[in-house]
Amino acid sequence: MNQQPRVKLEPFEAALRQRPGGPALADALAANVEEVIGLINRNRRVAVVWQRYKGPAFIQAAVRGGISQSMPIPREVEGTSLEMLLLQMADALQRHGSPQLRDAIAEHSLHILRMAREGSSLTHVLSSPEP
Repeated sequence: MNQQPRVKLEPFEAALRQRPGGPALADALAANVEEVIGLINRNRRVAVVWQRYKGPAFIQAAVRGGISQSMPIPREVEGTSLEMLLLQMADALQRHGSPQLRDAIAEHSLHILRMAREGSSLTHVLSSPEP
């Protein structure tokens, strides 16, 4: 059985925690990642949004880059923008997620969108001060 190597996210999380507002965002991500994955895998409506807006392709682009801090953040994959993926997934997760997940999205979605819009690489995102 050929398994893909697991991507180590610890360096990304550690750098995120050094950024203003980063610890709260990192905590929210850690607290909700299992639910998000579960919704993508088991909720048809969330899965359709994930597929339609190229979630797997964005993840594959990130993995191909090795999640290095200097890797470029793809702005578009297969004709879909990162911003559109984030907006559509936020909407789907708010509709189908738990109250805890909905609260986390409401609290952090603008911050995440700002980071995605302004950062050209993980290094840039993680070194930029909170506006």
